[in-house]
Amino acid sequence: MSAPDDGSHARTLESRISDATPGDARRYAFGVARLACSISGLRDALALEVALGGLERYPEIDELVQLWTLERRLDAACAAQLGGDPIDHPPEELLLHPACQEARAVSAVIAALLPDAFVAARGATREARAAGCRQADIDSTASELL
Repeated sequence: MSAPDDGSHARTLESRISDATPGDARRYAFGVARLACSISGLRDALALEVALGGLERYPEIDELVQLWTLERRLDAACAAQLGGDPIDHPPEELLLHPACQEARAVSAVIAALLPDAFVAARGATREARAAGCRQADIDSTASELL
């Protein structure tokens, strides 16, 4: 029997997120954000602190602004590396550029902070994939935290 395709993985993961408690969905969102930071090689101290700390200490407004500014700066660096808007390039090409991966990792951290835990989990997952996380690693994080 062959392994399920990415669509089956997505449906299975979606079911796990939907069936989770809000607390588990939130823990998973931060877990997958940490995975994205690790895979991308992101070294920003604030982004790592937020990803590691989860909601134990919600970031202050100025820290949120710093995260959004970092995301914009990395998106601009990504665009410069690509020679154009990242939206016009296939995901595989984005993975060849560190700034593109790091921008998506910061986006995963920001997504994990969204008010709705289930939206946070889905958003952090989407951004983690864009940051270069393998589906197997995302599934492993889900198995551990959901």
